[in-house]
Amino acid sequence: MLERAELPSVITTMRKAQTRWTGHVLRMSDSRIPKQLLYGGLSLGGRKIGGQHKRYKDSLKAYLTYFNIDVTPWDNAASDRLAWRNIIHRGALYSEVQRSNTAKEKRQTRKARVDNAVNTPITHRCQTCGRDFHAHIGLISHLHTHRSASTKS
Repeated sequence: MLERAELPSVITTMRKAQTRWTGHVLRMSDSRIPKQLLYGGLSLGGRKIGGQHKRYKDSLKAYLTYFNIDVTPWDNAASDRLAWRNIIHRGALYSEVQRSNTAKEKRQTRKARVDNAVNTPITHRCQTCGRDFHAHIGLISHLHTHRSASTKS
């Protein structure tokens, strides 16, 4: 549906906005609170034992990887606003193509399994009504309907 409407997925739109915002924060002066929060660490607080130390920078790194953007010099690229916007836009288009191709491959695999299941010979038949089943468990489940029908009469 997204492909027909020529729209990106919600996840890609969100990642694109957050990555662009990070470039905006990077260009701020060091005295601004958002920049201090982005580069600062927590002095108090804890985490669950064995839990990960997840920071905003970690998720940003994942987004840049998702957009096929080199992680190491991202702050140099983000210092130029127009270049950063172009890089993010191209990365979002790349990730949408990847997401769409992955979805198509999964769909083709799923449909191939269904086609193979339809072409398998019927090996199980209900003795009461003559309905055919590909799997034995389907026949077993179906036989319960005949039991309940016979006990109601």
